[in-house]
Amino acid sequence: METTISNPNPSENPTPMAAKELPKDVIIDILSRLPVRYLLRFKSLSKSWYALFQNPNFIAKHFLHNQTSNPKNLDPSFLFTPYKSSPDGAPSNRSVGLLFVSESNSKSIKVPIRLEIPFLSVSKPLRVCGSVNGLICLSILPIASIILIWNPATRVFKDLPVSRIDRPQSGPIKVVLGFGFDEVADDYKVLRIVYYGYPLNQVEIYSLNSNSWKEIKTRVQFLIFEASCSVFLKGRFHWTAIGFEEMNGKKLIVCFDLCTEAFSYIMPPVFDFSDGDGESKTSWTVAGMKDSLAVIGSYVNGSGKRFEVWVMKEYGVVSSWTKYRSFELQTKVGRPLGCGLKGEFLLEKDNNQLILYDPDSESIKNLGNHGVAYWSDVFNHVGSLLPIKGGKVAERTNLAAVVPDIFFVRKMDLTIQ
Repeated sequence: METTISNPNPSENPTPMAAKELPKDVIIDILSRLPVRYLLRFKSLSKSWYALFQNPNFIAKHFLHNQTSNPKNLDPSFLFTPYKSSPDGAPSNRSVGLLFVSESNSKSIKVPIRLEIPFLSVSKPLRVCGSVNGLICLSILPIASIILIWNPATRVFKDLPVSRIDRPQSGPIKVVLGFGFDEVADDYKVLRIVYYGYPLNQVEIYSLNSNSWKEIKTRVQFLIFEASCSVFLKGRFHWTAIGFEEMNGKKLIVCFDLCTEAFSYIMPPVFDFSDGDGESKTSWTVAGMKDSLAVIGSYVNGSGKRFEVWVMKEYGVVSSWTKYRSFELQTKVGRPLGCGLKGEFLLEKDNNQLILYDPDSESIKNLGNHGVAYWSDVFNHVGSLLPIKGGKVAERTNLAAVVPDIFFVRKMDLTIQ
């Protein structure tokens, strides 16, 4: 292959340059190191590249590079359900809008995901419930009558089957979901905690490998605040919760181990800031910070809001809590939403404004008016080409086959078409 490249200066004679085609294995190695968003653009360049991006060996090689790359070399994003889930601002019952906030260029990119929900008309939108290895878990609000696993890059989805577990007569009050990857079993799993009113609850796990649900016989001695889990570390889900019985109503971090299928809890650190009487008025939330468990505490201090970020140096050891960062921002900054893979913090201001704070440079980047719905959690998301076992391509599939779990459907959520 020979290519002639013209000299950009028209006053000089063009200089021909011979360029030989790179070896195929070199091209594959280069492509395997690129972010998914580039591969999606390149797949239309040639049939051979299109086939390559669907090859299991290439997909595995690309995923391995993503897993082992330095986070600074990745193009990570924050993923959440925006406050406005449709273009006109009204809740949409047939689609979900996802916002990928790129940290590398500080631009907000709206990626609409349209899923036709085919049974009666559900008056509630979809919610993002988890993001693992480029796969996303979605559910119907408010109590997960439909749960989907979705790869937005390949547009392949898998609707979870209805659970056959026996239910009590009373309806669910709250449902908490967790989506994670069990490395020991090489299996993607969905955890569902169903509250019927203390102390009555049920815990069940869906396995993608077996495509089935099983009940975990255990007592849930915690009231979990979140509806999903945005902190999946060390093979465990982490939430903020209130502990009952011997925990005596204390706020703590609840953990669930996907491998042992058991709950545990971790007490938070003692923050440095407090009011004049020494009584702490700290608001805090659990977070993931560069593969370590962390908490972000905030405290209104005069005209500003002070933040402290504590990291657990040795997982599970309370005495290893160490203050990682402290900073102060204007009072218009509200709740902290999460930590990026590069160490930045996503926060929400008034009027649905989002900002990205870099503690190293102490710089603030305005990300625009997108707003995070009050019922939404925020996730780190790095795209992948990984397949979903038993998955279907949305554009080629009649989604009328998606069946809701009637036990989790409330009459107020349905309207007759």
